[in-house]
Amino acid sequence: MCLSTALRKSPISDLTVEQLARLITQDVGLPWLLPVGVEILQGEAAEGTAGGWFDDDLLTAVLTRNATAWAEAPELAGAIKDVLDMPDNELSPYLRDDADRFRAHLPR
Repeated sequence: MCLSTALRKSPISDLTVEQLARLITQDVGLPWLLPVGVEILQGEAAEGTAGGWFDDDLLTAVLTRNATAWAEAPELAGAIKDVLDMPDNELSPYLRDDADRFRAHLPR
């Protein structure tokens, strides 16, 4: 059994952050996994990311979901926008590009 198939059968509570990011990147179970990912990112942002967001697979996975995913979960999109807009959340150039594309697809 391949890793992705095994992950799909795992309880959400058993997934590591890396596994969660992998599944989100594959658009697996977004109605259930995006809220968990957003909650983790909110916690990281509230704790203050050590020196900024430079290489965060979960943040990348969440930011790069298509506009349809966010249209179906506008409250989650707003929560991610709030995370991105927090002072002291410095983004690497790669994440900044992802964040800009994410913001561009948000409803006005």
